[in-house]
Amino acid sequence: MASILIVDDSAIMRRNLKTILVQAGHTVVGEAINGGQAHLMYRTHIPDLVTMDITMPNVNGIEAVKLIKKEFPDAKIVMVSALDQRNMVLEALKQGANHYIIKPINPETVIDIVNKVLGINPNEINEANLQSEENVPEEADVAPFIIENIDNTFQIKLSPSLTEDSLVLLMQAVQGLMFVKPLKVLLNFGSIETLPDTLLCKIGGIVQVVKNSKGIIRVVSRNKNFVQTVKEKKIDNLTEIIEAI
Repeated sequence: MASILIVDDSAIMRRNLKTILVQAGHTVVGEAINGGQAHLMYRTHIPDLVTMDITMPNVNGIEAVKLIKKEFPDAKIVMVSALDQRNMVLEALKQGANHYIIKPINPETVIDIVNKVLGINPNEINEANLQSEENVPEEADVAPFIIENIDNTFQIKLSPSLTEDSLVLLMQAVQGLMFVKPLKVLLNFGSIETLPDTLLCKIGGIVQVVKNSKGIIRVVSRNKNFVQTVKEKKIDNLTEIIEAI
C-alpha cells in the first residue's frame, strides 16, 4: 500500500491516525510534531501522502503545505482540522492541499479520504471484476458537503444529508473563495435523488455568488431524473446550467 507521514503536535492524535492507517495496510514512515519538522521529514522519506494538522507550534500546517508544495509540487497532503477551522482549511486547499478530514476523526472517513487522494479504490483490491462507478459509495455521503482543490478547480460535492444549517457553512466556505482569481468551481450533486425546493433555491444563490465574482462554475449530477426535475422547477441559477454526467 502507501507510505504516509503523520504530522500533528498531539501524541494521541498521531497514535490514533497511525493505528487507523496501519490497520488499513499503509506504512507510517514518520511522525512530525510541527510543520518545520514535517518539511524536513518529507525530504527524507518522500512519502506517498501526508496527514497534516493545522494548528501546531512554530510552523503551522498551512505554512508547511507551502514549503512542501514549493519543493515537491506533486506532494499529496490531507489536512486534519477542527470544525471551526474551515477558513484555514480553505487556505490550505488554495496552497495545494488535496483534501481534508474534520475532527473528531472517524476511521472509515480517514481511510475513504486517504484512498481517494491516493487513487486507491478498495473495491478493486483482490477483485478481478471491476465494480462500476455507479455502485461505489461516494465520499460526499459521509458529510453534507466536501470541498476539494483538484487541478485548480474547487470541487464541491453535495450529499443527501445536506441541511439548512450545513448550507450556511457551505455559503461561508464559498465566500472565503471569492478572492481566488481565476475562480473555478465544480458543484456536484452526485447521485442525490431529491432535495427540498428551499435548499435548491439557496444552492442557486451560491451559484450566483460565484458568477457575481466573475468566477466560472459548472453544476453537474449523476442522476438524470434529478436534473430533469430541477429544470422543470425552474430554479434560478440552476435550471439554466445543471447538466447530467
